[in-house]
Amino acid sequence: MKKIIWIFFVIVLLIFSCNKSVKEPETRTQRVFHTWNSLNEMEYRESVSHLILKEIISKQDFFPWVGIVSHHILAHDYIDAWFSFLARMRYVDTFFILSPDHYNVSLVPYSLTTGSWDSGFGMVESDFDRVLEIAKTLDVDLDHGAFIIEHGISSLMPYIKKYFPRAKTVSVIISGESQVNTYTMEFLSDALKKYFNKEGKQNNFLIVSSDFSHGGNPEETYKNDLQSEKYLNDSVNVSWNTVICDNRSGIYILDNLGKSNLISHILSHTNSFEISGVDEDITSYFFVYFEDGE
Repeated sequence: MKKIIWIFFVIVLLIFSCNKSVKEPETRTQRVFHTWNSLNEMEYRESVSHLILKEIISKQDFFPWVGIVSHHILAHDYIDAWFSFLARMRYVDTFFILSPDHYNVSLVPYSLTTGSWDSGFGMVESDFDRVLEIAKTLDVDLDHGAFIIEHGISSLMPYIKKYFPRAKTVSVIISGESQVNTYTMEFLSDALKKYFNKEGKQNNFLIVSSDFSHGGNPEETYKNDLQSEKYLNDSVNVSWNTVICDNRSGIYILDNLGKSNLISHILSHTNSFEISGVDEDITSYFFVYFEDGE
């Protein structure tokens, strides 16, 4: 009898131990992240797009499926104009956002979350099923903590909610700002391809959240941006590796998914000096849309 009781005890212990090691399933009630607008860090003002654009795009009948936008709210007017023009051109069901890991807090090569963002205009929800599907494909656990202070993601949410109120997001923080691990980026690119085939592009939009030249004076900034602009104007013939920005991995993904068949439309180009008048530690910004070539 004692032997039977002992065996029963061992079995119960094993079952308990196994259950303890199994992850709890993700629920749809997830973390809420704040944004500059929900925290009232700056008043959301309407951009005067006709005054700030270097060149207003007269041809608005193209169909962009990927673009580059700044994550510095200093450039608010330009970010607002970029999203405003995008909303005029197309509908977006899900935004896939690629951001660098500015503070090196990611625990995995690609951080994902099923959390939501308080945009100040309402909640922006993650595309729950797609996030979990991509995490499974990449074989990574969700890394909610990486999103708490990551402005490369949170700074864009008020604009998404304003101009695309029903859109959801798949947000990815990529470890390393300037260094590109092409091996791991190939995995991410492959994981995203199914969402950006011919059909997927009709409903999904890829955002490369990026600023460009950092920390220079006006002359250095001009030189760096001239180099980046060569790629942005001719991604078919110029290497992605020549771009000087804080999200080079995002540029690599853009280039990889575009398959050397991208036509660019630079909506505007400016820098922090032109906006603020401070001529040191300058950060520059390009606002770009890309469509497929013929």
